[in-house]
Amino acid sequence: MRTFIIRARKGTTRWDKIRSSIGTKEHFEVVAHSVINAFFVSSDFRDDVEIYIILDSSEDFPRTIKLSSNDGLSLAGFHEEAVLELVEKALKDSPGLRKDETKIIAPGLQISGFGFEKLVNNLLETRPVYLLDKKGDDVRTTKFEEDPVFVLSDHLAMPAKSIKGLKRHGLKTISLGKKMLFASQCVVIINYELDRAGY
Repeated sequence: MRTFIIRARKGTTRWDKIRSSIGTKEHFEVVAHSVINAFFVSSDFRDDVEIYIILDSSEDFPRTIKLSSNDGLSLAGFHEEAVLELVEKALKDSPGLRKDETKIIAPGLQISGFGFEKLVNNLLETRPVYLLDKKGDDVRTTKFEEDPVFVLSDHLAMPAKSIKGLKRHGLKTISLGKKMLFASQCVVIINYELDRAGY
């Protein structure tokens, strides 16, 4: 399994506000493009890929939406609209979701009432987790463990406080180079490097 975590620090948990956050200071298009690049290749859809979208901007607690190709995920197309529809559906179809509760909305689509730290700590118990960091180990010299998880942020940098604690629990850092890239570009490069290395 190849897993991507996209932390949308300005990502709203209100389904009726998702579309209006495209092209604004919330920049939800970064999330949509990352999802597209995680799953799609020319004339095909990747197996063994999942992506977690963490929506941090909430009046109560964050929401985490999971998309999984192995669980029957269906995207209507290679465009933003298809991703927006799924995110809206997950939020709209989970009224009254309680903190720490998880609901399956559709094949390959589920939503949970928790955020970044809990998700990453849970994954660190059984999976190798890599944070993208310009100061990390070069992606091309890194020998990845089985079923890697890659952590990215949207247009806002990851809070240093969040990372410090997770590093103590085994979070590793990798670098794609010295230039700061969009999360969606990082997803493409990671997929390419893993494909190239035969993972």
